[in-house]
Amino acid sequence: MSALRPLSVYIHIPFCKSKCAYCDFASWPGREDVWEAYFAALCEEIRAAGDGKHRVETIFFGGGTPSLAPEGSIGAALQAVREAFPVAPEAEVSLEANPGTLSMEKLRAYREMGVNRLSIGVQSFDARLLREIGRIHTPGEAKEAARMAQAAGFANISLDLMYGLPGQDLATWQSTLKTALSLPVQHISAYALIVEEGTPIAARAPELPGDEEVLSMQREGTRALAAAGFARYEISNYARKGFACRHNIVYWRRGEYRGFGCAAHSFFGGERFENPARLEDYLGGVRGQNRERVDGEGAQEETLMLSTRMREGLSLRAWREKYGVEFLSGREARVERLRRAGLLEIAEGFLRLTERGMEVHNAVVLELLCAGEN
Repeated sequence: MSALRPLSVYIHIPFCKSKCAYCDFASWPGREDVWEAYFAALCEEIRAAGDGKHRVETIFFGGGTPSLAPEGSIGAALQAVREAFPVAPEAEVSLEANPGTLSMEKLRAYREMGVNRLSIGVQSFDARLLREIGRIHTPGEAKEAARMAQAAGFANISLDLMYGLPGQDLATWQSTLKTALSLPVQHISAYALIVEEGTPIAARAPELPGDEEVLSMQREGTRALAAAGFARYEISNYARKGFACRHNIVYWRRGEYRGFGCAAHSFFGGERFENPARLEDYLGGVRGQNRERVDGEGAQEETLMLSTRMREGLSLRAWREKYGVEFLSGREARVERLRRAGLLEIAEGFLRLTERGMEVHNAVVLELLCAGEN
């Protein structure tokens, strides 16, 4: 009997209390009328996916606000995964949570059903900024959420933070970092604001910090987190030793994953596909749209783009074994120019970006993707 292949599972919960000013994700406030139907469809989709060939190593509930949903609905979705696939005893099971929706009762219920990693969407510990970006929680609730999670038995707690927000300056960002590092957390995601067209925050472009100020915030985050023992293992992610997010690493290493629920994406069997973003289409039974086989040059481009987001970088041996060619062949002059510019390095069989290289990741990747030596 052949060994079971590793699989990761993403479960999208598209409901929230209110829409944040920067959000363009598939999420809807005030749709409690369809919660029951949604979770029934979700569990049905999960159960139908079992194939007897995979073992689930990580599960991630994202949204939306998964912690807004009834605990029993989250438990039912987890049970559906266990019915469809064998789940590794040591599987990482993550759930995104908004501090304004948590209680000790809810946190204990999560632990009992098998959730062992909590990702708390804090974004900032500045009360004014939280109000202006439409978050429903206060700084006090965010701090209390992390402490409650620890008291409920969570040993793997992550915080999401954002910088480059309208009206934010370096001092405000430093204060948020200081508060985050005072809490019992093992992982911090620090994202620069991406302004999506059509969101309320897009209308506030004149209030956004300039590129140099945003870069200063990014550098300060990396410095402060490293000093506190949080290693930068991916462009926007920092963790204490042993607490890097295993689920997200699957994405960056192009491992197989199945996405369930409205707007969920999958990479499975060499294909990328997705569920519809419209809630009504999903509830109507539409699944697995826009299938695209990713191989050849497309697979190589993805491998380069995703692997160089991580501090470990691109394995030259793995590239040779997978694609049958040497990565450096035809790229020697380009790699040397980037190395001399302090943007990348080659060590121990890996090509990896330096801290400076990560600041201009897209430009470095585009340079490496260009064929020939011109």
